[in-house]
Amino acid sequence: MMKLLRRLSIVLLILATVVLIGAWTCPAALAYRYFGDRIAPLKLHGLSGSVWHGHADSVEVLGQGLGVLDWRLRPSSLLEGAALAHVVLGGGDVIGNGTIEQTADRELLLHDVEVQMPARMAAPMIDIPALQLLGTIELRIAHARLRGYTIADAGGVAFWRNAGVSGAAQAQLSDLQFTFASATDGQISGTVQDLGGPLLASGAFSATALRYDARLKLAPRDNEQVAEALQFVGQPQPDGSRELLIEGRLLGL
Repeated sequence: MMKLLRRLSIVLLILATVVLIGAWTCPAALAYRYFGDRIAPLKLHGLSGSVWHGHADSVEVLGQGLGVLDWRLRPSSLLEGAALAHVVLGGGDVIGNGTIEQTADRELLLHDVEVQMPARMAAPMIDIPALQLLGTIELRIAHARLRGYTIADAGGVAFWRNAGVSGAAQAQLSDLQFTFASATDGQISGTVQDLGGPLLASGAFSATALRYDARLKLAPRDNEQVAEALQFVGQPQPDGSRELLIEGRLLGL
């Protein structure tokens, strides 16, 4: 009996080793074929490498191509029913890196994520048809929690670097800073301020699960080009500034 148990233990150990090796070397393309729906709305194409250390030639979110993606999955996270990976995005207009975790209850957690993208990609949100946005947006997410398509919790800061506009008017603006955090009412709220320069800017914004809105006060600092550009932005105020109201649906973007 003891000999039988010993042999059975050896067989089980060999099988466990084979399964472990198979999982460790499982091609990323094969795993995505069976489990790709769990990371929707993210879609990956041109997969290579393994589940643990893989590469995608292209990645898209809601039909928007973002570039190439590389990842390293932390095996220990699977023991807790989660999946935690460090990702690097590049090769396109959007570049970034950070840690992404999918929890056992299908929430998506972001940790220390940094993203850079052309400011023109924010044009649909701001919706000023006469002007094209110039410069780069830098987004630093300290933490965020997503449930499906909605943001349940987030905190971080964003910068609009080398901010400018072209089109009906051309002007170099001030760099802008956007600080955001979760509010007690379940919203994500934040403030906007300029970092010095030809554009004076201040205001606040908020976002719920589906909508966002912002109210900004804009004014030139003795700069004729900025004053001309602001004629196409918002509504004039008695003190000579312009008030810009922005609102929309997040999913509409």
